[in-house]
Amino acid sequence: MIQKLKNKLYSLDAHTLEVVKKSGASTLVKASGMVIGLLVSVFLGHTLGAEGLGIINLSNKIVSILLIFSLLGLPQLLIKEIAIAYHKKEWGKVGGYMLSAYKLCGGVAIIIVLIFIAFAPYLSETVFKDPKLSIPLTIALVAMIFQVFSRIFSSALIGYRKIWQSNLVNETFSFAVIGIVLAIMWALNIEITIVRTAIAYAIGRVFVTFSVGLYWKKLYSHKTPVSNKTKELFKSGRPFLLITGVGVIASSIDSVMIGWLSGTRDVGLYSVASRVALLTVFFLQVTNSALSPKLAALYAGNEIEEMNKMVQKVTLGLWVIGLLPLIFFFVFGTDVLSLWGHEFKEGYLILVVLSIGQFVNIATGASGLILMMCGYEKLHAYISILSVILNIILNYILIQSYGALGAAIGTAISIAFINIAKTVLAKRYIGVSTFPNIIIKNKFNDLSQK
Repeated sequence: MIQKLKNKLYSLDAHTLEVVKKSGASTLVKASGMVIGLLVSVFLGHTLGAEGLGIINLSNKIVSILLIFSLLGLPQLLIKEIAIAYHKKEWGKVGGYMLSAYKLCGGVAIIIVLIFIAFAPYLSETVFKDPKLSIPLTIALVAMIFQVFSRIFSSALIGYRKIWQSNLVNETFSFAVIGIVLAIMWALNIEITIVRTAIAYAIGRVFVTFSVGLYWKKLYSHKTPVSNKTKELFKSGRPFLLITGVGVIASSIDSVMIGWLSGTRDVGLYSVASRVALLTVFFLQVTNSALSPKLAALYAGNEIEEMNKMVQKVTLGLWVIGLLPLIFFFVFGTDVLSLWGHEFKEGYLILVVLSIGQFVNIATGASGLILMMCGYEKLHAYISILSVILNIILNYILIQSYGALGAAIGTAISIAFINIAKTVLAKRYIGVSTFPNIIIKNKFNDLSQK
C-alpha cells in the first residue's frame, strides 16, 4: 500500500509534485498551529466561559476586518509580483515593492487604529451592548499595527516560495507565544481574565512581527537600488482589496452581527463551532499557499494545460480528505464541542451546518485563487461582493429568528454560492477546471460553456 502511494506520488508532473512537497512542510506547520490554537481555545473556554471567549473572539474579528483595509489588498498582489520578480531575479523590484508596502500600509494602519480607539467605548456600549468589550478591543487595535507588517513579510515569504515559513508566521508562531504566555500565567496562579487574555494575544502579535522581520532581513540581503512602487501598488492593489476585503468580511461578519443582534455569549458558541468546522478546509488553505506562486508563473508562461493537470490532481485529493472530517463531525460533533465545556454542546447544529458549507468550499478547490493569480481580480471581486451582500442580508434576517444557528445557515449558503460561481468563472475565462477528471467534470464543463 505504501509503495503504491509512493509510485503514485512520483508519477505526478513536476509542478504538482512541487506543490505536494511544499504542502507537506506547510501541512506540518499549519497542523501545529491548528493544534496549538485549539488548545488555547479549549483552555479559554474553560477559564473564560462562552461569554468571555466571545468577547475575545469578537474583538479579534473586528480587528481582522480593519486589518484587511489597512493592508489595501497588497498581500496577494505582493505574492504575485514578488514571485515573478524572484523568478526573474529582479531584486530591485522586490525591494521596491516591500518598501512601498511598508509606507502605504503602515500609515493607513496608524490612522485606522487611532480612529477606532477613540470610538471603542461607543462600539462596546452602544453597538454591542457589552462594556467589557472596550479594553480588549483597544488592546487588539494597538496590536493590529504590528500585524500589518507581519502580513507583508508573510506575503514576501510566499513569493520567495518559503511556504511553510509563511504559514509559521500567520498561524503557528503567534498561537505558540499566546499559549506560552497563558501557561506562565496559569503556572504562577495569576487570574486569567478577559483583559489579560487580550494582552497575551497582543504579545504574540508583537513577538511574531519582530521575529519574522529579522528573518526577512536575513533572507533579502541585496543592495540593489530600489524604485518607488507606491503609486503602482496603490492602483493595482484596489481589486485585491475588494477580493480580500469581501473575503474577510464574509468570514468575520457573522460573528460581528451575532455580537450586535444576539450577544457575546452566542459569539463564543459560534466561534468554537466555526473553528472546528474550519478543520474541513485545513488542507485547502495549505495547498493554496503552495499553489499561489506556481499559478502566477505558469499563467505568465501560458502553460494552461499544466495548470489544469496540477489543480485537478490537487482537488481530487482535497475531495477525499474533506469528506472525513465532515462525517466525523456529524457523528461525534457533540463530543468534540464538549471539550470546551458543557455549555458549548449547544453549538452542535451550528457545527453541522458550517461543516457542510466548508465542504463545498474544499470541493471546488483553488478556483478563487486561480482568478486572482491569472489577472481576473476584478471579476473575482464582483462575485465576492455579491456573496458578502447575500451573507449580510441572510445573517440579518436569520440571526434575529434563530440566533447563532441563523448565522451558520446564512454563512453556509453564501459559501456555497461564491465557490460554485468562482469555479464556473475559472473554467469559462481561463480554461482551468478545478474539478478532478471524473464523470462529474464533463457535466460541469457543459455548464460552464453555456
